[in-house]
Amino acid sequence: MNVTYDWNEWFFLISTFIVLLLFFPIRKYFSPVIVMLVWIYNIALVSTIDYFLIATPFKMYYFGDNPTYELSGALFHLFMYPCASLIFLYIYDKFELYGKKTAWYILSWTGFSLFYEWICVKNKALIYTGWKLQYSIPVYPAAAIALILFFHFVKRKSLEVSYQ
Repeated sequence: MNVTYDWNEWFFLISTFIVLLLFFPIRKYFSPVIVMLVWIYNIALVSTIDYFLIATPFKMYYFGDNPTYELSGALFHLFMYPCASLIFLYIYDKFELYGKKTAWYILSWTGFSLFYEWICVKNKALIYTGWKLQYSIPVYPAAAIALILFFHFVKRKSLEVSYQ
């Protein structure tokens, strides 16, 4: 495991720290069960997709300096994605962005995600070896829809349990 720190590792750490700071004030909006399940869901989803695309035979991209797994990449997977997803769900639920508003919200987050991915590429935190930014265009909305569906399922089930 590579633990040398140059700019791309610092980029991951700074990004993760910022999203943790944004998550910290809203963490109590959700029940601990919802936070834990969304956290686990995110790690499982992102890890599965990333490792599938990073592994042989695809090798579409990698994080950091080299194709080996880096500690900063692990921290990114463990904290950045789950916190960003919970921030996404917080805004969605708190401001009741349902119906047609959901489509605009998902499009906005897709634009933001594409921009952030582009910044990751420019900072050499994400290295494409076959992937292209435009491939991510359908991935982000699909992931957002799946996350919202999962959130509604978990929220409904946690309410059912609390009424029993």
